[in-house]
Amino acid sequence: MAKYLRFFVSAAVLAIALISGCSDRGTNYEPTDIIEGGILVKTHSFDDALLMQIRNEFQIMPLTMYVPDVSIPYITGPEPKQIPMLVLLPPQDGDQYFYFNHGLRRVADELIASGEIEPMAVACISNDWVFGGYWFAGNYPPGGKYDDLIGGDLIGFLYDSCFIYGINDPSQRGIGGIGQGAYGALRAAIKHPGTFSSISVVDGPLDFDGGAGHGTGLIGLMDSVFTFEQPGLTDDDTFRSGFDSSSTHPISRLFIGGSVAFSPNDTALDLEIEYLEDSITRRITIVGRHEIQDTISLIDHIVRADANDFDFHLPFTWSQRPYEPIWNMWIDDNLENLMTGGEFIGVDLWVGTSPETRFGFHQQTMSFVQTLQDNGYSPSVKTYTGYDGFPASSSQYVYELLRDMLIFHSNNFQSNN
Repeated sequence: MAKYLRFFVSAAVLAIALISGCSDRGTNYEPTDIIEGGILVKTHSFDDALLMQIRNEFQIMPLTMYVPDVSIPYITGPEPKQIPMLVLLPPQDGDQYFYFNHGLRRVADELIASGEIEPMAVACISNDWVFGGYWFAGNYPPGGKYDDLIGGDLIGFLYDSCFIYGINDPSQRGIGGIGQGAYGALRAAIKHPGTFSSISVVDGPLDFDGGAGHGTGLIGLMDSVFTFEQPGLTDDDTFRSGFDSSSTHPISRLFIGGSVAFSPNDTALDLEIEYLEDSITRRITIVGRHEIQDTISLIDHIVRADANDFDFHLPFTWSQRPYEPIWNMWIDDNLENLMTGGEFIGVDLWVGTSPETRFGFHQQTMSFVQTLQDNGYSPSVKTYTGYDGFPASSSQYVYELLRDMLIFHSNNFQSNN
């Protein structure tokens, strides 16, 4: 049975009390809340980008940051070292501790101590927990306006309110990610050219159609939804009423999160925002909606709020094949179609990939590598595998990959000094 998610919205009025776990944006301050071990823990309310995000009433994005000793004032004294900054985005269901749980602090400490990398701050952003994430993508309120956030407002916040000792210069700033985070990192760089000088990604949904048409890329995963996760979806009725968002269905959730980002039923909401007398509470009125009228692949029972549902359209139907009108909306957000030319000029690119990775992301990743090469770029590609009985099918090898990613970004930062 589908798990219903309630997003409490009134068609006439939505009142939200604003909270923030950090300083006001634009105000520098000493990062005194670094806990032992050089890990900064933060939450922040991104009021505009996450305004109507599902199950995120206060527009909160959690993050953590690795901060080496050389830039912690109470350790180094009055003149802490200014250092580069790397932003890392996690995969589906990954939170702000994903990279720390896979050894980030230990790897960074060791590489800095050995001189293999220069000291750098590493900001780790949480993927949204609803449906495992929204691919760090989109401009639609229910999923979040990540195109304004990642590579935009987030960067200013990191320097202004989290880590004032970072070198605020694109030549000393990188981004990376795994899985959905890989897609999000590349999308952010494409949407915000000139913001990052280095990008590192590991197997993700980087080419939706796989570069080879039918049966590859995400199309192959459509079959898996019905074969392995939800075999009872055999006609229009069971598909529309029974599609399940259970946490035991990671592929289904991958498509749901993507659908909220790429093909929501409400392709636009017209809002009026009024701040009340206390200047804390605001009243949001929905004055107009622009909805997709085609209902062939509409899912209208998972995100409910009485008459104000935030429905979405899956890119396929119970026939397990792409439904072209919606699938084409997804293809518009395929990385190669977002590229307009020149986004990666002067940017160092590193790609990690394994034939054993989940969801067929290796094939998509290599297809995007070919796209980069066809456009005149020369990404460094590292192919890795597991061992007998221990395939590299999930996140088991993040610890080893982090070493390569940090060394790659450090080399880029040093070459730009």
